[in-house]
Amino acid sequence: MNRYPNNEEDFWCERFNEVQRMDRILADEKIYQETRPHAIYKPKLYKDGNEWCALLGDNIQEGVCGFGKSPKLAFEEFDKNFIKEID
Repeated sequence: MNRYPNNEEDFWCERFNEVQRMDRILADEKIYQETRPHAIYKPKLYKDGNEWCALLGDNIQEGVCGFGKSPKLAFEEFDKNFIKEID
């Protein structure tokens, strides 16, 4: 990309391309967030002692769960556990 466009048309073309790149990045991030396991399966979220628990299933022994100091961290652990292989 030329940092110093030769004319105004080049300048606006470069700005347009930058906006398109940013729109694509934002769209990719939105798709990623919407396809994470917790967004699709919507586990129950509740406070368990001093942590949050995201639970899919009837209990933590048989279901998939994640714990964290915040709902976000509980969902992140849930997503990791969701795709982890069972030993």
